[in-house]
Amino acid sequence: MEFDLVAVQDAISVSAELRKRWRKDWVDLMELAVWGDLRSQQIGLGGKLRKRVLEYGERLRSYVSDRSWIPHPREQIKNALSTSLQLREVIEKVGELMGQFAEGEDLARLQLFWQDFSDRLMADITEREGKLVQLLNQQYHEEV
Repeated sequence: MEFDLVAVQDAISVSAELRKRWRKDWVDLMELAVWGDLRSQQIGLGGKLRKRVLEYGERLRSYVSDRSWIPHPREQIKNALSTSLQLREVIEKVGELMGQFAEGEDLARLQLFWQDFSDRLMADITEREGKLVQLLNQQYHEEV
């Protein structure tokens, strides 16, 4: 049986509104990571955070990107799951780095902003992954 193309599109597509909001949130996060007053006893922690936030932006961009160029729905689903996993991993890494800062005028604001942003994104990831896995499972059960 073929995939339900409407269900596939729903599962792999991120609305323009969400994409715009997450892009703005990422820019705000990057501004805090680069220009915020954050301090730690650990040398180089600020640079590590900035690199991870940049990687986060790259993974977020992949997560929301259009997959219509991928010819087969199964491959679109697998690509979406892969980018989702990569985004999950970098969210965890950024969160670990955030916890290593000890002080700074912008630290509390950064941590609250990060918690809200990452929680909203993880809710979307969890819901989207559920849809994607369900689509793949339906396909595999019908093939067996």
